[in-house]
Amino acid sequence: MCIEVPGQAGQIRINKFTEHGSAGPLKTRCIMKSSRIMIGVAVTMFLLVASAVAQSGAIRVSVPFDFTVGKQTLMAGEYNVSISGSLLQVARIGSPGVAIVSTNLTGGGPNENPAPRLVFHCYENHHFLSIAWIGEINQGHELYASAAELQYARAMKQEQTVVLASRTPKR
Repeated sequence: MCIEVPGQAGQIRINKFTEHGSAGPLKTRCIMKSSRIMIGVAVTMFLLVASAVAQSGAIRVSVPFDFTVGKQTLMAGEYNVSISGSLLQVARIGSPGVAIVSTNLTGGGPNENPAPRLVFHCYENHHFLSIAWIGEINQGHELYASAAELQYARAMKQEQTVVLASRTPKR
């Protein structure tokens, strides 16, 4: 399709992008740009999936006190704690619902204890989940401090409590 528009200095010819014929420089540039974008998206998706698979794992733990994960307070009890990519999921065994929070990788190295465990920041009788050591790789998953934890941290002395866990079998 071709549109001709009269102008002061003559006519302007506008070709529709899908028009058949020889590929001009504009069409070639557009195809190359979209190809680069698609390759970039494919590489990004591959890296995200590979990261999630490499960092997945789960543990079973008995927490003897009420504790906070993100903005949710959970009761003492048996929990399955799993990681998928950078998301930590804490689910009470036999109860509906799950707490999901974003984490950062922390620690690791040859001198780090590889045992599965949860580390809590404690302020008197308030416990906040701080780090989960879950996977078979020797790295922890550190949670961001919530606004409530920061408020306690300003007013009280912080202590740490470590609760040991067991790995759940792979299916």
